[in-house]
Amino acid sequence: MSAALVTVIVPVYRGIYDLTRCLESVALHARRTELAFELVLIDDRSPEPAVRMYLEEFASRDLPFPVTLLHNPENLGFVGTVNRGLRRASGDVVILNADTAVTDGWLDRLAAAAYEAPDVATVTPVTSHGSICTLPRSVIDAFALAGPNPQIDECAEFVTKTSLRLLPEVITGVGFCMYTTRQALDSCGLLDEETFGRGYGEEVDFCLRATRLGLRHLVDDSTFVYHRGGGSFGDEQNEGLARGSRLLDERYPYFRPTNTRERAQDPSRVSFAALELGLRERDPDRPHVLHMMHSAPGDTGGTEKFLDALMHALGHEFDFSVIFPVQSGFALQTYWHRPDAPTVVEEFLLPGGPRRVTRIDDELAGAALQMALDLFHFDAVHIHNLIGHSLAPLDVLAGFDGPVLCSVHDLFLACPNFSLLYRKVEPCGIPEDLSSCDRCLETIAEAPMPGSPMIRNLSREYLNEFRSTATARIDSVDHWVFASQSVADYFMRVYEPHASRMEIIEHGSVIRLGRRAPEPDRALIYDEPLRLAFVGLGWAKKGLDVVNELAEAFRDTTVEIHHFGDLKQAASPELHTHGAYDNEFLPELLQRAGIQIVLLPGAYAETFGIVMSEALASGLPVIGARYGALGERIRAHGVGWTIDPMDPSGIRDLIERLDRSRDEVMRTSRRVLEVKLETVADTAHRYASLYHGAESRSPDAVVPTDAVNSSFAGVENA
Repeated sequence: MSAALVTVIVPVYRGIYDLTRCLESVALHARRTELAFELVLIDDRSPEPAVRMYLEEFASRDLPFPVTLLHNPENLGFVGTVNRGLRRASGDVVILNADTAVTDGWLDRLAAAAYEAPDVATVTPVTSHGSICTLPRSVIDAFALAGPNPQIDECAEFVTKTSLRLLPEVITGVGFCMYTTRQALDSCGLLDEETFGRGYGEEVDFCLRATRLGLRHLVDDSTFVYHRGGGSFGDEQNEGLARGSRLLDERYPYFRPTNTRERAQDPSRVSFAALELGLRERDPDRPHVLHMMHSAPGDTGGTEKFLDALMHALGHEFDFSVIFPVQSGFALQTYWHRPDAPTVVEEFLLPGGPRRVTRIDDELAGAALQMALDLFHFDAVHIHNLIGHSLAPLDVLAGFDGPVLCSVHDLFLACPNFSLLYRKVEPCGIPEDLSSCDRCLETIAEAPMPGSPMIRNLSREYLNEFRSTATARIDSVDHWVFASQSVADYFMRVYEPHASRMEIIEHGSVIRLGRRAPEPDRALIYDEPLRLAFVGLGWAKKGLDVVNELAEAFRDTTVEIHHFGDLKQAASPELHTHGAYDNEFLPELLQRAGIQIVLLPGAYAETFGIVMSEALASGLPVIGARYGALGERIRAHGVGWTIDPMDPSGIRDLIERLDRSRDEVMRTSRRVLEVKLETVADTAHRYASLYHGAESRSPDAVVPTDAVNSSFAGVENA
């Protein structure tokens, strides 16, 4: 920091009320200012006698800083007046408009920001009226800054207390209160008095000249200085702004488009979002959990539905925030409970680059997570998916003090082709011999999330590097949570987390279970066509090709194949399609359609099977893959039949047998009613315990089994 005295220059023309407020605020807060400064008041031949009299009286006071009062022999205009002050300054300078009011600690913080780096030219505080430094409307309204009685000191205290102190970088400073370093003044000289003599545009010109020399301009987002705007120089503001804008366009043709782009990107957006959130303070006694997602809360996937149900179940005890990737950056969304008031839901953008799903270490993703951790105090972090985040968050979370959970909703951490399907249909089971991965990694063409770039042309070397990086960071996670034993088995084919860090918590149903499903309808089961419902997104990954083949094969028979859900690929004309559905109403829709069995023929190894839970809640047995969570659950409860999804003829044989043996359908339907179903709310207390930092209380041991190694062939009855 410069050792010379800081000079605060206040050019004065008219406006006694504004001037009085300005100088009295400087005097008031000087007593707690550690930085030595002088005040230079320059009367630009003010036409108001009251102004001249007040300046004389103020300059004669016994103040804790030296005051110099200068009188221009003729009106020089704003730029000429400021330059007169600059010529006599030997150190750093603050150009301070007379229609401002400074606040506690203002000068110390501005000076500290100016020397955060060796290449800073100017620092501007946030304000009530100051171009890109203007506070959000909600903050201005909260402190009545646009009214006749602004709460200036209260706003300043709030800003300093709430600020993230990110010091956003901007194209230019703003002249209402601009701290200017001696380095910038020595390099750039005075303001351009010849061009901008009457004011407006001169500070932009100065800043752009400094930028050309490699110097930067910062906003001190922890300091508030009030600015009424347009008070010192009368009614000429609009004319002056137009003239200044024209002159800048002529001298710097690139400035206008650059300025437009800066305003669109808003470098202060995170700082200002924090202030807006600060207006609705979170109850610090409520624990705060950060969820990491691959997509926005409220999207249609199973993980999104699970998170929504979990937050709803624990909302009485916890506050939540969710971070997720967007097209060029990361969004942070809050869900804070307030007694007798709506939940605080705010969303703002954290910086990041274009989304690259297969990047192993995305520095910007790590920085975004660190920014979120700096933004709020979190008691726990719950990872649901790292797609779009890379593995960088695991490195960041190694230094996080609270518990870190990772729910393995899919197997992205084991393989970027997390469906474990070659060309979307052929399962691999995570082979030990990685040579078989070569053909798959080179040909993956599935976007892992909407709007993501396709995964293409990966290599075995990439897979090895990905896994070795994750292995090195695996202890960043305190609790690995699996919804089924089968997904734990898959995971342990690649990684070896300590047994004490692993447990199984079944997801539970994401829909309300309500009343018990009705007893099986004998007439429906024995006297009507056998109707099977393929439920979910209609595409190859979930088994649409097999379903189309079955629908064609059972044409003109006593078997009907139905589909509930959106279609991503073409359906057979023989398939009875019902379109999209609301999860809550699926049981009723299946009942109305006369469905007796839910068919889930996808080759994808489900990690739990939310649709299966919905089927059981409807009182319907299930046909599903013999491996993965579906096979595990079907066998454990005896609620259906397991199949090899790669054997359509075997599936057809099973369905034909069930059509002939309706007693088997009836027996299995009755067993469904004996299964005790849980909702996400029923299991939420176990997550709450982990968020609080408790050791695992899971009664379910995670033990490696041979399930993953078993053959995918054949049909198995429950």
